Formats: sequence, C-alpha cells, structure tokens
Amino acid sequence: MTDSAGSRVSVADRERALLELSHHLGSGRLDLAEFDERSAAVSNATTKSQLAEQFADLPGGTPPAMRAKESNPLRNLVVATGSIAVLALVLAVVLGSWWLLLVAIGVPATFTLAIRTGVLRP
Repeated sequence: MTDSAGSRVSVADRERALLELSHHLGSGRLDLAEFDERSAAVSNATTKSQLAEQFADLPGGTPPAMRAKESNPLRNLVVATGSIAVLALVLAVVLGSWWLLLVAIGVPATFTLAIRTGVLRP
C-alpha cells in the first residue's frame, strides 16, 4: 500500500481533519467563515493532497493518520477466565460436585496473581 499525496482519503481521515479544524477554530487561528469554507472543502476532499491544502498555512500540517488499534491479550484472558469460572460454577450446581468451585475460585485467582506479580503483562 502506498500513502502518497494522490491516494484517496477515508471517512476517518476526513473526520480527523474536521476535528483538527475545530481545534484551530477554538484556538483562534480560524474565524467562523474560514472554518465553514475549509470544513466544506475537507468534507468534499477525495485525495490526501486536497486535505493537505486546507492545512498548508496552519501549524501542525495535515493531521496524522490514526494508528491501528492494538489488540489487548489481557482482555481475551479475562474473558476466558470468566468463562471457565462460570462453567465451573454451573457444573458444581448441576453435578453436585462442589470441588469444582475450587476451579471457579482458583483460576481467576491464579491469573490475578500472575498479572500483579508481573508474570503476565497486559
């Protein structure tokens, strides 16, 4: 993938540009009429160079593209731990084997201890 000035912009690029224009309006760098004019141009922009034209005379230049959100493996771990605990509790009630409650308590406690001691990092 190329990220050249002639490449097409996404809706997220336009939204970031409009937010940046709002910031410049709030900072007093743009008056309301100029903000309206530039906002319309940003909304109609189809290429990155058209977006960049609206920020040429403003500090900071064109707003940077958003980075992809990193997945959080800790969230998956918490969901899996909760699922195991609920399953163990249901099995304990259905089967009458209350030793399964040790699993319901032990698994989350083990993961919590591992995270707090630094063995597992978010």
